Amino acid sequence: MPQLLNPHDIATGLQSLQLPGRTWAVEGQALMASWSFLDFQQAFSFMTLAAETAERMNHHPEWTHTYNHVHVRLSTHDAGGLTALDFDLAHAMQALADGLLDTANAGNGKAAWGLDTASLVQHWVTAFNQEQLTDMTQCYAPDALLWGTHALQCIQGRDVVTQYFKNVFDSGRRVRVSLTGLQATGGFHRRIAHGSYRFDSTPVTGPVVLSARFSFVWQFQARGWQIQSHHSSAMPAQT
Repeated sequence: MPQLLNPHDIATGLQSLQLPGRTWAVEGQALMASWSFLDFQQAFSFMTLAAETAERMNHHPEWTHTYNHVHVRLSTHDAGGLTALDFDLAHAMQALADGLLDTANAGNGKAAWGLDTASLVQHWVTAFNQEQLTDMTQCYAPDALLWGTHALQCIQGRDVVTQYFKNVFDSGRRVRVSLTGLQATGGFHRRIAHGSYRFDSTPVTGPVVLSARFSFVWQFQARGWQIQSHHSSAMPAQT
């Protein structure tokens, strides 16, 4: 059973949550906070993401939801008060809320949250064509899956994905991509795109054009929209 925290540990834990714009407080034997999101959809998405996190942690909040407002109460009932589990979940929930509200870039939260799937695809295309390795890296989730156009196997993890694109950019082939088809769908916290693109490269042997098909899956996380899965393969030859 989790151990109850003493008053000093509770005060220290609460202080670690206190930054401008946050509302965490201890009331009785519980840790409480409230958020006002941009709209109902964003609030519901926060609760969906937080529920997934709570399930993984096997520690569940008490909460209420009214339109764009969410109020949460955290307490470890088995222990009869506050434990480290409550503060761990509080930090995880706050990270999700910060990402949704885009507190690091005040005023851009609506734009970041409201990006449609086509805009997310175009952001990836721009980062690729400008060979911005940092931007490419940030497009992908830490545990992202990538099956590259010419790759013999699927790779996983942002560091490995970064190396994959670094090899492309460092090859000297000056590869550029353009969209030739796109079908997209989206939900509260997931965006999916299927389509086709064309790669044009200029190796020393002469220009090369490759048509390929793709699928992207984005998940909204604490750092915003990030690619969870990306598959790309050469378009079959027409017969």
